[in-house]
Amino acid sequence: MVAGLALAVLGSLATPIPVSQAAIPPSQLLADPALVAYREGRFAEAIGRLAPLAAQHKDDVLVRRYLGLSYYGLKRYGEAAATLEEAARIEPGNATTWLYLGLSRYAQGRYPAAAEALAKAEALEPDARSAAVARSFRETMTRFTTERTVPAAPQPRRWSLTGQAGIAYDDNVPLRAGQAPGARAGARTFQSAWGGYDIIQDGGWRLRGEGFGYLSQNLRGALNEYDQITVEAAIDLSYQATIWGMPARPGLRYAYQPAWEGGSEYSQSHAVTASLVLQPLDDTISYLFYRYGREDYADDGVQRRFTSRDLGSGHQVGLTQYYYFEDRRNYVFGGYSYLRNDAKGSFFDESGHRLTAGGALLLPWDLRLMLRAEYQWRDFGSYPIDPKRNFQRQHYTATLTKPVAEGMAVSLGYSYTNEDSNYSALSYRRNLFTLSLTYDF
Repeated sequence: MVAGLALAVLGSLATPIPVSQAAIPPSQLLADPALVAYREGRFAEAIGRLAPLAAQHKDDVLVRRYLGLSYYGLKRYGEAAATLEEAARIEPGNATTWLYLGLSRYAQGRYPAAAEALAKAEALEPDARSAAVARSFRETMTRFTTERTVPAAPQPRRWSLTGQAGIAYDDNVPLRAGQAPGARAGARTFQSAWGGYDIIQDGGWRLRGEGFGYLSQNLRGALNEYDQITVEAAIDLSYQATIWGMPARPGLRYAYQPAWEGGSEYSQSHAVTASLVLQPLDDTISYLFYRYGREDYADDGVQRRFTSRDLGSGHQVGLTQYYYFEDRRNYVFGGYSYLRNDAKGSFFDESGHRLTAGGALLLPWDLRLMLRAEYQWRDFGSYPIDPKRNFQRQHYTATLTKPVAEGMAVSLGYSYTNEDSNYSALSYRRNLFTLSLTYDF
């Protein structure tokens, strides 16, 4: 009887765990404690939770992908490669799987197999950041094919620099009302450059210096007084962290921006921005910010206490939400912000709201379309004349970009602005067409 009972117990222990071919719904899996542990960098705990799920759900590619990434996070490259190979077999069209499979094989010293996986990652998403990583490792392996060992791939460079030059046609350069006299339409050339350098990269901390410059020259002599020069110098401090179980990067940025118009000083501004970037899910990013600014104008107007545009203090707070589609090359976004500016002249005290929406779409022939729509309304509560001033502004932009060489792209853009004020002399319409060439150094 005891032997029979023992056999019965052994038989019950030998009963296999039920295996399901169905995948766990992504929304359910992304909220699972296993992925919370993964996002917080607790890879051992993530493996302990994901491994049983992988055994139970044989064809669940997300479970296997995150299990493989967790193995990679613990530098268990053999197990990472084996798990990611299974994920690639189930879903061969995911660039992230092939990228980390290639990196795992690279760490094992399996260079030809690593190059094959990295090439697939690059081919699947040629414009994504993952493609740049894959390309860097592949180029390194190719460069040292005659060596007995392949050295570590170079670290991402600490600096970036982009230059742009183009021509624009503006049908309302001075932003005049419809019937106002004077020259308004004309073509101009423009040049701009922006970039930055990572001063500190240490343990999730990053201190980055940034710069921006813009120049424009109106080709019509009557509009030369609207030639512009704008320069910005900024310092940005941020930290990679985990907040509420989500990857996050809080940051603090200071920027100084002087501007000139028609060869004369126009304004100087200072702004401090506190921001928080959150990634609630793999395909979403939330950007929250608060900005405090001050601005001084060279021209105070006729009576300073009424007509000075100098900004004693300006406050703006907002949120922008991004959603990336599965290939991460296409996305949409929407945002809202509230602002309040306390100027030194009562004509320019204002408060208002801004709504934005847009997105980017990759088209055939390697064309990229970017769209943006913006709607603002402002109230001037201290306006010393009745009725108190207000306006509503609509602004729409569309840009079509085509890469023409390594690091080089040509862009065709159009924007339309319609500002409608309760004072007709302050209302205007504007159409702007641009053609530009951009180069990433």
